[in-house]
Order: sequence, then structure tokens, then C-alpha cells
Amino acid sequence: MGNKGAVILAAGYSSRMNAFKPLLDVGGLPALERVLLALRGGGISDIVVVTGYERERLLPLIRSYRTVEAHNEEYGKGMHSSVKAGVRKLKETAIRDLDGFLLTPVDYAALGPETVRMIAFNENTAERLIVPCYHGKKGHPLWIPAALIDEIQSNDSPYGLKGVTEKREDEIIRLETGSESVVLDMDTEDEYRDLLAYVGNDRREEDLLALAKGRRFILVRHGQIMQHEKKIFLGQSDIPLSERGRGQAGEAALKLSGMALKTKTIYSSDLARARETAEIISKALNIKEVVPLPGLREMSLGRWDGEYIDDIKEKFPVEFEKRGKNLLSYKYGHGSENFYDLSYRAVKTLEKILKGDGSGDIVAVTHSGVIRALSAALKGEALDEGALNLKIEEGSVHVLSFLG
Repeated sequence: MGNKGAVILAAGYSSRMNAFKPLLDVGGLPALERVLLALRGGGISDIVVVTGYERERLLPLIRSYRTVEAHNEEYGKGMHSSVKAGVRKLKETAIRDLDGFLLTPVDYAALGPETVRMIAFNENTAERLIVPCYHGKKGHPLWIPAALIDEIQSNDSPYGLKGVTEKREDEIIRLETGSESVVLDMDTEDEYRDLLAYVGNDRREEDLLALAKGRRFILVRHGQIMQHEKKIFLGQSDIPLSERGRGQAGEAALKLSGMALKTKTIYSSDLARARETAEIISKALNIKEVVPLPGLREMSLGRWDGEYIDDIKEKFPVEFEKRGKNLLSYKYGHGSENFYDLSYRAVKTLEKILKGDGSGDIVAVTHSGVIRALSAALKGEALDEGALNLKIEEGSVHVLSFLG
């Protein structure tokens, strides 16, 4: 068995975070140090840290852990330039022959040694790409077999590393880790707070079901949207209600009026069709507060969002067929989501609602995909094809009770 390596990407500007991420405090240690400790503790001996922006601030820490620096002078060109720099340095400096290596941005500072071992010492490491998952959502670190190193170095795809990995999509092992650490990054301040809470053990795997006890959940799908000439892929395109949709919202309000609701708030997706539905319901029931939340949005369909379905079939026949065969995990292009991504986002949003709202009833006006995901999570069921087939009509009301 060969050696196990790792490349940590720490060269970027951290522009979305507005702070230098590699040195952000995570549980009393800089983020970079936490990642280094996880890798060392997980049995990784050859570690390369890719530097770029603010390089000088990282050198003392890199030297103290006797790791190798790969300075990427072209870090402004994007992440793939750093991937190439790190892989090149790893190949030059590895002590022994490599089976392969773990690749991770420095953002994933909640990672623990056990998870590193689970990925890097998998029986398939010599041959297959391995992506760690949490409840189906893909994360980091990615395991890359040594056989792909030369291809990565010569890869000039505009899609970066995806130009290498997407050709092997059917062969990639999706390794369910059971650890949320593999999907917790810190691109934004909100994500940083979530990561800190996880490291501090404030977030537990059983949070959702524990918080659901003694509550009732009323999930309402928005009414019909304004109609188009042909059917469109409707994800996060912001389209208002039709006249019929407003009528459906009124019908939903009538159903809720007989439920003796114990709440002063209606939560809603911040997209117009859901927000307007929530406002019609709130006015009818004299509930004054409507709280719109991006986390309750429908799935993002990326560049397909809002396009005619017939046009997508014609322009992207292969990709459309792939999506049809795997609705749970398939996504196309930058900025898109799959059902696993949607579920993770929606469940985290619901957890935050429950921690901040002690009401007996939680009313949320949202979308069909979100209702499917939350229904499965609240029932303690896996997100599968059965969950995707749950019928969610426009303006429909779905009640899940945990009062008994």
C-alpha cells in the first residue's frame, strides 16, 4: 500500500467572508491548524498547503507543522490554479509512492481524524474518486487516486477540476460519513457561525426530531404562478402568483382557519409566489408577522432555471436524460442544486426556526421540493425516490403532528 497525501487550498482572497479564512479562530485554533491536525491524526503524512493571498501570515504555521508550502503566484486566476500548484508540489515532495491524496479547501475546519481515516483508508482508494457525503449532500475532502495526477496537471477545462471528475461521474464513490463536518464550510459569516456551533457541540444530529416534539407543522405550497406559453423548469426564478394562485392561497387560509393555530408568525420562502401566498393567509387569519427566508426557497436549477423544458431537452439531451435517471443527486452547471443539497439547506433552516420560536405550531409557506424534503426529515425517513413522488398540489396544506 502506498502513501496517503493531502493538499489544503489556502490561497484565495476570502472575499465573501470579509476575513482571512485560514487564520479564523475555530474552537481556539486557527482554521488551517485544525485542518492540519485532522489530517495528521487521520494518518496523512505528506501534506501540502497552497498559499497565495497573505502568504506571509501562514508561513510560521506551515513551518511549525513541518508541512510543505506550494506558493501559487497565480492565485487570482481561481481555485484550479491552486489545485494544480498543490498537486505539482505533492508529486515532487512525497516521501514514498502515493496511492492518492485528499483535496480540501481550508474552509472545512470542523473535519475530524476519524472522518479523514474513513475516506483515505477506504478499500477503493487506489482506483476510485471518493466524495464524502452527509445525508447524501457531497462535501470535502475529495479523495483523488494518484493515477489522475498527470491529467489534473494538464487539465485546461474552463470548469476546472470538474473537467476531470465529471468524466468519471458514474464511477465516483459517494461515501456516506454520518458526519456533518464534511459539508460545513465558511464562505460567509452565517456559515462560519454554523461551523463554530458544530465544533462547540451546540448542533447535534438529533436536533430536528428533538425540537419537533410537542409541535405541529403546517407546510403550505404556494399557489399557481403566472402561466407561460410552454412549461418551464421552475426553481428559483421569481415569478408571481396568477389570479388562480391567489384564489388557492385564500382556500389554504380557509383550511388553516379551522386549525386553532398556536402561532403569531408565518414563515415563508422569500420568492414572490410563496411570500404572496403567505401574506394572503396572514391577512385572512390576522397573523401579523410574515418572515421570508431564503433557506425555504425551491431548488436552484442553475442555468436551466426558468427555461422552457422543451428547449432544455433539445439543447442538453444527454444531461436531461441523466437528470431523469437520478433526480436525487444530479445537477447541471454552476449554482445548481440537487435534492440532497435542497434537503440539507431546508432542514438547517427549519432547525434555526425551531430554536428561535417556541410556538406550538410552525406554519411555513414554501415549495413542493422543500415540502418533500422536510416531510421526509420530520418523519425520520431517508430522502429517496418515494419522497420525491409525494404529491404536492398548488395551494395544498400538509400537516405533521408531534403532539402525542
